[in-house]
Amino acid sequence: MKSPLVLLFTRDDDFAQSVREAVSGTGAVVLIARDVRDGLQIVRRRGRELDFALMDFDDGCGGRTLLSAVHTCYERLPIVVTTSEAAEQASFLAWANGARTCLKKPLSAAGFAKVIADVTNCAASSTSRGLTKAIYYE
Repeated sequence: MKSPLVLLFTRDDDFAQSVREAVSGTGAVVLIARDVRDGLQIVRRRGRELDFALMDFDDGCGGRTLLSAVHTCYERLPIVVTTSEAAEQASFLAWANGARTCLKKPLSAAGFAKVIADVTNCAASSTSRGLTKAIYYE
């Protein structure tokens, strides 16, 4: 079985490290995009290979722009979005633009690892990209 390929959109180095740690046991390869341009280049070059995407919405509209573009091109790709605790509107925008799961920060390490493992395991199955039901974790 191939290692999962993950697109991570964030400018936060600590968050990127948390993601790497959360997926370390899965063998996943994490491609980090620091801005929308990098994210679009990764999607253009490797979009068909991606198993899921993780997008941090704490950087303003960049995450929403990338989410919309990725969902438009690969609507069956599972996408996990993280938002700040007070960003209720961002969660609604994420759902409307194709996010499968929304997580509010701060995230517990164990809870975050479980969500990533769930998405990674679903992405590894051949039917995972057909799932459209959104999952919300507090």
